[in-house]
Amino acid sequence: MDIAETIERLVTQGGFELVVCEMKKLGRRHLLRVVVDHPNGITLDHCAALSRRIGDHLDAVDAVPTAYTLEVSSPGVERGLYRLADYQRFTGHRVRLRTTVALNGRRQFRGRIAAVRTEEGPVIILRNEAGVETPIAFSDIAQAQLEVTAEDLFRVAEAKRAAREREREKDAADTRP
Repeated sequence: MDIAETIERLVTQGGFELVVCEMKKLGRRHLLRVVVDHPNGITLDHCAALSRRIGDHLDAVDAVPTAYTLEVSSPGVERGLYRLADYQRFTGHRVRLRTTVALNGRRQFRGRIAAVRTEEGPVIILRNEAGVETPIAFSDIAQAQLEVTAEDLFRVAEAKRAAREREREKDAADTRP
């Protein structure tokens, strides 16, 4: 099992999602960056606990053969999209993306993910503000991230508030005689 698979197993055991795991060289040292998410959000306490769990395990099995710094963080509101599943999950959301090749003379695109098609190889359908749809092969995407508006932030905050309220109501119901 490689390091990324080990980290994904450790992260998902706690009910979290591994967004990305990457190793970068910083001078003589290496940075092991682990970005995690959770439907109810990520707190600093979550990151600290996951950092201890991951670091302790990797050190115990000597999984990283060089000196490294472990960084565990949340993806932030404008999280990157890395896997096809990310595009499927965030269909309907606004994104900014850059392609590896020019499409119609452009490499930078903005719009909403209108659809993800997989029939003849994965294709992301991006719809701009004018309603024009652009098909972009998943393999041609160099970088993509969510583009969050104030409306999106309010909607997410309201959804989290409602989820916390449901959890409190459930806890109260569970403690009744």
